[in-house]
Amino acid sequence: MSKLYSVGELLIDFQSVGTGSLKDTDQFVKKAGGAPANVCAQAVKLGNQAIYLTKVGDDGFGDFLIETLKKIGIDTRFILKDKKYNTSLAFVSFQSDGEREFSFYRKAAADLYFTEEDFKSVEFHKDDILEFGSVALQTDVARNTHKYLIKKAKEAGSIIAFDPNLRFNLWDDLEELRRVVNEYAKFADVIKIGKDELEFVTGKTGEEAIKEFFTSNIKILLLTDGSKGAKLLVKDKCFYCPGYKVKTVDTTGAGDSFFGAFLGLLLRKNVKKELLDNDDNNYQTMLEFACKAGAYTTMNYGAIQAMGDLESIERTVK
Repeated sequence: MSKLYSVGELLIDFQSVGTGSLKDTDQFVKKAGGAPANVCAQAVKLGNQAIYLTKVGDDGFGDFLIETLKKIGIDTRFILKDKKYNTSLAFVSFQSDGEREFSFYRKAAADLYFTEEDFKSVEFHKDDILEFGSVALQTDVARNTHKYLIKKAKEAGSIIAFDPNLRFNLWDDLEELRRVVNEYAKFADVIKIGKDELEFVTGKTGEEAIKEFFTSNIKILLLTDGSKGAKLLVKDKCFYCPGYKVKTVDTTGAGDSFFGAFLGLLLRKNVKKELLDNDDNNYQTMLEFACKAGAYTTMNYGAIQAMGDLESIERTVK
């Protein structure tokens, strides 16, 4: 069975108790976080095999993260510990409408300094999926390690999936962020990107932004727009799902759940890399389920713990 490999940040989300700004919050709860880790978690909850590639600090926070992922069934053998660098931390406060305010502590984060040597023993196979985002692309060493893994996966015939997952407050230079996203997007077969993110990356809006970004390298473009749903573009076709109305309390991890569900379905359906842009894959159904998974995750606080399995998602989100 093909597997999902995700590479990137793994961090502690200190989530506020109650709603309000970070300035006014005085209680936080510790949760496991990091977008690629969330993607892995959703795929596993839908019955897929997933392996996480990253580095954490040699500390209690790192131990907590490894144990959390292991408990839900993610393969953690390539989560390494580093005595020199720290485990990433993020503080998150919630507003009454479910939106969030972030403050990150990761300038000396271990996941920004993993090397090619750390993942020499990773072996990809045909039609596995390698998924990554932009948060762990802030240093040259991490970028080179991503390129090493992408090259290795491509040579094995694996599918490359990219979710830019822009976090503007992590970058001192937004032009560098734009350049990095455009550079790494060229490696991807499948990309999930928010409508506002696409406009930032291309500097254009609407159809012009899509035309600018949706190059021949990309087989599938997933364009999300929050509560307004999502589109799936493949070849000369566009599929649309208006989303699902649920009682939202926290949007944390909703996009990751969406992407993890979609990639999980690619694996479950055994979709071949060379047939990604084939209309016969029933992309409308896959898009609708991915939207359901994302909506389900917003109904509870947190990311990984709020994600559902196949039965609970289908039963709850109509």
